[in-house]
Amino acid sequence: MEPTLEERLVNHISETGFDDLDQETVRSCKKLVLDSLGVVFPGSKAPGCPETIDLMRSWRSVDGASVLLQGFSAAPPLAAMTNSMMMHALDFDDTLDASALHAFVNILPAALAAAEPREKVSGKDLITALVLGADVICRLSLAIDRPLSWIRTATCGGFGAAATAGKILGLGQEELSNALGIMYSRTSGNAQGLIEGRLVKRMQPGFAASAGVTSAYLAGRGITGSRLFLTGPYGFYNLYEQGDYDPGLVTEKMGEHFAIVDLSIKPYPSCRMTHSTIEAALKLKNQVGPADQIERVDVSVSSMVAEMVGKPFEIGTNPQVDAQFSIGYTAACALIRGDVFLEDFETDRIMDPEVQRLAERVVVSVNKDIPAKDIFQAEMKVTLKDGRLLLHKVSVPPGNPKDPVTDEQCREKFNKCIDYSGLAFNEQARKELLSMIDDLEHLPHVKELVRMMAG
Repeated sequence: MEPTLEERLVNHISETGFDDLDQETVRSCKKLVLDSLGVVFPGSKAPGCPETIDLMRSWRSVDGASVLLQGFSAAPPLAAMTNSMMMHALDFDDTLDASALHAFVNILPAALAAAEPREKVSGKDLITALVLGADVICRLSLAIDRPLSWIRTATCGGFGAAATAGKILGLGQEELSNALGIMYSRTSGNAQGLIEGRLVKRMQPGFAASAGVTSAYLAGRGITGSRLFLTGPYGFYNLYEQGDYDPGLVTEKMGEHFAIVDLSIKPYPSCRMTHSTIEAALKLKNQVGPADQIERVDVSVSSMVAEMVGKPFEIGTNPQVDAQFSIGYTAACALIRGDVFLEDFETDRIMDPEVQRLAERVVVSVNKDIPAKDIFQAEMKVTLKDGRLLLHKVSVPPGNPKDPVTDEQCREKFNKCIDYSGLAFNEQARKELLSMIDDLEHLPHVKELVRMMAG
């Protein structure tokens, strides 16, 4: 009999080792580890994170896994959830642009939480688990041919977290299958919190990371999960995505091409769907002049982008989330300030009257010539009060592999994130961490990496 889609995927996870990875894949993984750990520093202070950290501290466990930068441990699933939240809170973590999702925010917290309590997990083990976890998330999501409704960072991300944690725990093929089947019973993540600007939005990948770790541990204890967790009559694709998927895209070039190389590193700490518009605004900034000379800013994007981040900018109960998910705010920011960075999402900067006034003049519309799920393309037209029209189109957002962030830019972002956080992490500690990640494949035990980040 032909193997099922699930069997082919599990076999891929089970049989792939570090020696099967090419240099580009390993290099991409190390770059993404650095980027993901860097954003934890300012993320630890973002709204909702201190409160969650305090709760985890009350549940601390001596034999658990480290809550990063906090100096205490919690049960591995809880540590994974909290570390993921800090990593994702400022929306500065990586993306798979073709699917509008985040990957490392699921898999790196799961990997560290599963690795730390074990006797020995090497840097090669960590890289392999992360590459395969990213492969699972990306492949499952790329097969879906529907606009965003479920948050696929969470729904597909949970499977990636389970695969990563299972690989770290050394699960066999049968146990890995069970881990993914158990994870399916815990799969969740919807867009409602996103469109309402609620803090729970930044927790959904953490819930997936936590569930993935728990699923892997349960599978290791003999708990069985659904076999046809993807393709069964009530499997993920049929139940969550209404059967609108292409199974061939899950397995295409599997084992030859690792999707981790397709992930983007963000240059701006806001929803990825705002980045092409930000880039267009920055390109027009010098031609525009003072903001009070702007009559109107028109932005045309795909229907999904317009729905998720194109509504008129309004400040609700969580101004930071409102700003992160607004083309109006981020475009105004870029046109006035010439940059969009972490400080621009502090409440006093969000409330800046000049930015508010310009944000009100940003009008987002749907370009029907752009595919519904496309987050790459944006067109900005600025109408000035003297009648001039300025136009700029962006076809690929910066940070995408087609317009990549360099190693130097990645290090610069890492250092800027630490500086902005105000946390004590001196120059020597930075150099040691950077060197450790540069040479990650030769690290004897992941505990050394965790030690640097434990606080």
